[in-house]
Amino acid sequence: MSAVTVMITDGQARRIASGWHGGMSSALYSLASSGAIDLDRVRDEISRELWRLDVGQVRRELLALDKYVRTAGERTAVAEWFRLWDDSPVSVNHT
Repeated sequence: MSAVTVMITDGQARRIASGWHGGMSSALYSLASSGAIDLDRVRDEISRELWRLDVGQVRRELLALDKYVRTAGERTAVAEWFRLWDDSPVSVNHT
């Protein structure tokens, strides 16, 4: 049986990015504040954080955020992004 992380919502992506950004100059900050994705930079920041973690919910959320940005791709600011927030936990399907 393997676990597959389900795609997260925009609101979950914003919440996760806001908890992990390294300040106003970070790509995760841009994602959290405007929805903009600088794909290479944001994936580098996520990778650095993942490297420091073991297993668990926090790691699962960062892996889900990585999947989200890979799927969404490079993009500029998203209108009304500031309205999005989703506190629900990242879910996993067991197959």
